[in-house]
Amino acid sequence: MNNIQRFFRRYVHSSVKLFCFFILINIVLFIVLAVVSGSRGSHSPTQLLEQISADLQQNDESYRLSEDTAAQMAQESAWCMLISNDTGDVIWNYQIPSELPLHYSPGDIAEMTRWYLEGYPVFASNQSKGLLVVGYPQDSFWKLSAYKTSDSIKIDIFGLITLFLLNIVIVLILFIYNNRKIEKSIKPILTGIEEISSGKKIQLVEQGELAEINAKLNKVAKTLQRRDKARANWISGISHDIRTPLSMVLGYSSSLEEHMGLNKDQMEKIVAIRQQAAKIKQLIEDLNLTSKLEYDMQPLRVEEFSPVELVRQVVCDFLDSGLDERFTIDFQSDEESELHYMRGDEALLKRAVTNLIQNSIRHNPKGCEIAISVSCTDERTEIVVSDNGVGVSAEKLQELNTKTHYLESTDEKLNLRHGLGVLLVRQIVEAHKGTMRIESAPDCGYKTTLCFRIANQ
Repeated sequence: MNNIQRFFRRYVHSSVKLFCFFILINIVLFIVLAVVSGSRGSHSPTQLLEQISADLQQNDESYRLSEDTAAQMAQESAWCMLISNDTGDVIWNYQIPSELPLHYSPGDIAEMTRWYLEGYPVFASNQSKGLLVVGYPQDSFWKLSAYKTSDSIKIDIFGLITLFLLNIVIVLILFIYNNRKIEKSIKPILTGIEEISSGKKIQLVEQGELAEINAKLNKVAKTLQRRDKARANWISGISHDIRTPLSMVLGYSSSLEEHMGLNKDQMEKIVAIRQQAAKIKQLIEDLNLTSKLEYDMQPLRVEEFSPVELVRQVVCDFLDSGLDERFTIDFQSDEESELHYMRGDEALLKRAVTNLIQNSIRHNPKGCEIAISVSCTDERTEIVVSDNGVGVSAEKLQELNTKTHYLESTDEKLNLRHGLGVLLVRQIVEAHKGTMRIESAPDCGYKTTLCFRIANQ
């Protein structure tokens, strides 16, 4: 039997024990309720009737009770009378209510056997002396039971309600206890699984009831870490190996562009080679960077800088590089934002803003207007890059917001990948503890909002 089987067996045994404990508590509570309910008066009506019958002494033509019996009757507010079997007359009484008659017909006597006389609960017994009747105050006994007083019934009802509420409390306590016990054992495993899924390193304690599962999760985590490291190293190695021959292609193509002996067709091909080589170089750099960010291999060079100045520099770089006349860039900020600074990796954030602008250019071949704004407060910095271009569908927008791999989102119209630039921007933003929000609709443009909260210095 492994640890997992033992854990669930212990869980079943624990549940059975708690159930038995619950039953035991209910038995104890029921006994206490019965004792409390039965403690209302040491004498039942039948007992009191027998006591009076045995204690009633006839002296000549009169009857009397002992002081003990009289005291017991006074304690229970009881009264009694003796009815002649021959005449139906009351030949003796003790504290009988004044409204009761002193003569009874056979029908009246038959009514007494049903426990009531003029609304008074009564208990009768045939004696040699006559019919001995013991009565109690009105409404002092429950009409459906000759042995349950009204006070006793109230106690029973209160006791049942209390027992019900206690049962609820006990069930909740036992449930919480058992749930916390299980949660204590399983929570580290669930936390470990969540951290593994997010790519974090874990090291669970390999002891306790679920030590076997913890050990297996640790093994899986180490395997994934090795694979991630190998993948990152492979991408880095490939990037390095490609960079040298690619630089040669760019250098030779640039040299050929300056050659005056080439015809127009040859020159166009040379330019195309240089442009495509530049795209490959940019792609390799993005791929290498996103790989390092994904596997936490890219340390942030944190410094203080002006976000307004950073974005302004990126816009100037685009304008100075000879931006196609099909595209315009409008930059907006305010005086208050000019005075604010933030801490982060300035180079990476420049890369993020650059990628967003390039994304608008790449996916709008017919041209578009690009708007960039920066707004800063003491609590946060917000950078917005938007365009009035073709936009994306709701389906593609969902992909961009949810999918994490650049190969998973493609623009069918332009046969272009959306995701690597978007993925890289998101990784850079998340590395700075920021958030990224994308808004778009077909033919309604594309808008990306980067938000960074300013931590207290």
